[in-house]
Amino acid sequence: MGPITLANDVASFTTLQLSTFVVIAFAILVLFTTLKQSTHSDVFPVSVTNELKGLGILTVVFAHFAYMKVTNADFLFPLSIIAGVGVDLFLFMSGFGLTVGMLKRPMKTVDFYKKRVIKIFIPFWIALIIMFIADALFMDKTYSVGYIIKSMLGFFPTADGFGDVNSPFWYITWMIMFYLLYPLVFFKDKPWLSAIILAVIATIIGTFNIFDLGSNWLHRLHTVAFSMGIILAWLLQVKDGEKNRFIEYIKDFRDNSKDMKYIVIAIMFVIVFYVSQRTGAGSWPSLTAILGQGFFVEQLMSIVIMLAFTVIFILKKVDSKFLTMYGVYSYEVYLIHWPLMAKYDIFFVYLPAWAAVIAWLVAFILVSMLLQRLVTPVSNFVDKITK
Repeated sequence: MGPITLANDVASFTTLQLSTFVVIAFAILVLFTTLKQSTHSDVFPVSVTNELKGLGILTVVFAHFAYMKVTNADFLFPLSIIAGVGVDLFLFMSGFGLTVGMLKRPMKTVDFYKKRVIKIFIPFWIALIIMFIADALFMDKTYSVGYIIKSMLGFFPTADGFGDVNSPFWYITWMIMFYLLYPLVFFKDKPWLSAIILAVIATIIGTFNIFDLGSNWLHRLHTVAFSMGIILAWLLQVKDGEKNRFIEYIKDFRDNSKDMKYIVIAIMFVIVFYVSQRTGAGSWPSLTAILGQGFFVEQLMSIVIMLAFTVIFILKKVDSKFLTMYGVYSYEVYLIHWPLMAKYDIFFVYLPAWAAVIAWLVAFILVSMLLQRLVTPVSNFVDKITK
């Protein structure tokens, strides 16, 4: 198996431009037809974090369609150009969610591993075992015992699109690192210090490639987003008997500042549009000279876009059921989307490119629902035995 080249057949209306236009039109249609008025009053509730996770996974999926599944780089532009922002959103949401939980109910390190770390391993293990079995049965492809053991431990030193069992699993290695380190450096009274420590550790590992990982070029682009999630949770913390002035200001601005709120949202969209097309270090020579490494610049641009999206989602007064649905299943979609379309694709074989993308977007959710149904009883059983 390998990447495919899409035919650019004007006569049959399957040009790349037309396919891209149809997918964008479909995405806009679904997005706007699933909007509903927000009912929450909090600044950063679960509904908003789910929407951001949904946005994040879609940026990753679109990029994998455009740059890994096919050889036509213009396919799905501009939906396909901010996958790095999606990864940062995942890490950002993880750091935020873990810190909110730890500030409310601190856990000892062992308890954290039993309650939090095992929760990310269960769906990962189930999906991975299915992938190994499916590759052996349907692809006549087997892996060494050493590779299987490393994979089950969450160690993926490479990100070979058609060689590894699932190349996007490089992210699993990086995420597990943060989860393992987090309870060791967490300070309830000083979560900002925990954020700094984790950012420094991740930056050192990413910059110097201490573990000699072939996928390190990806890791070093995502060293601070997790820590920024910790910082946000700290800023939004509400202590008993106290008001959080930062939260009160945001709520007042969101709910009462009519025109100014929309001006800020518009500015954030301009930032997203402008920076997303200039994420490379070559677009920022002066900044590159200051920071010294191109990947620092690329990470900074990704963070800028991520923060702009975060501001937009905090200030908006509508919710998207579509983004929420993808957010709820974002982890499962991340686990299964690439091996499905890379190894077991039927849609790109029989359908126009635009229809194949839409079909896969539906299929990813359906398969993720099935995976979650497999995971739920296992998770419940693990919860019982780890109490």
